[in-house]
Amino acid sequence: MADGKKNVLFVTHADKKGGAEQSLIHLINYLDTTRYRIYLLCPEDAAYLPEIRTVYEHFPLRLNSIKERFGLGYAGTVLRIRAFVKSKGIDIVHANGWRAPWYVAPLKFMSKAKRVWHHRDHTHLRMFNHVLPRFFDRVICISGFVADSIKGDNKTIIYNGVDPDSATAPKKRTFMEDDTLVIGTFGRIVEWKRYDLVIEAVKKMADANKYNWRLLIVGDASVDGSDRYYDDLIRKVSEYGLEENVVFYGYSGKPIDVMQSCDLTINFSLNEPFGRVIIESLLAQTPVIVSDSGGAPEIVRETRGGLIVKDGDVDGLYEAIRRIYERAENVEELALRGYVGVMKDFNMQAIARKVETTYGLLTSRGATPGTAGAR
Repeated sequence: MADGKKNVLFVTHADKKGGAEQSLIHLINYLDTTRYRIYLLCPEDAAYLPEIRTVYEHFPLRLNSIKERFGLGYAGTVLRIRAFVKSKGIDIVHANGWRAPWYVAPLKFMSKAKRVWHHRDHTHLRMFNHVLPRFFDRVICISGFVADSIKGDNKTIIYNGVDPDSATAPKKRTFMEDDTLVIGTFGRIVEWKRYDLVIEAVKKMADANKYNWRLLIVGDASVDGSDRYYDDLIRKVSEYGLEENVVFYGYSGKPIDVMQSCDLTINFSLNEPFGRVIIESLLAQTPVIVSDSGGAPEIVRETRGGLIVKDGDVDGLYEAIRRIYERAENVEELALRGYVGVMKDFNMQAIARKVETTYGLLTSRGATPGTAGAR
């Protein structure tokens, strides 16, 4: 292009916003538009489009299952993507999540554009871990946990980031200001998030005659969730007689606002690839408790803004909650360390620069991308 900009096409399949889409939105918003011209392939009616603040061109296209119509629909869609890449002179095709890379991978044989896969999941499937990475010039992994699952030397660890402008207001409450510990859990309602274990842990609080607490379960089953599991949680709370303490808050479009109203948040997921809600909680100056599983403990070790509990240990989770409840931990210090740490190491401005460094090494003549943008 005459203006010297590189053309980047982001590709994602989702029409509703989950953590992967939120991270993609932040990246698009913070990419340097004096250096990059942005295109976005996603469904025409994607609900998150109004959150994109920067200039971009929308390529409305739905990426269905590659098994649909015995692969004929898949092949036709790949050809449409190739035609768009050629017509716009795309330099970099950046696949987001778990379905988009299957549509971008064939461009290895059909286009000179560099291919980047933003790998945001952890799986034991050989096709994802051994085969798919070979079709990309670079695989950006959102945690060391994700990076360890895939083979090859073309991977880079770049953590997800937070929008520093999304929590400009001061924290809404001082710690247990009403003599009640307000605990929040955030995310879609699905089994591997293990909200049932959180409920078991707070039940132990009640069993110990500690009732000055409230648990907000913020989320629903509308995006890749489980209505059956949601119903099981409601039934468990009722059986334990905790209806007055446990609140099924539902979906929130502004989770950081809710986090600012909490004293503590918990992410006790099994093999969470990263844990966006953890860095959002720290941005809201609310300490976290996480399970020693997946990418979540990487965040806490980096920021020192919370406590890490042995994976799946309900008793350990109860003890960590109790220590916060009884002020055996310096909550104010945890909150401050977490906020400073997340603003330093997970600030989206810095994260976007790391992605741009990766782009630059891919598109520079004769460059061989080593560990560009690594943490």
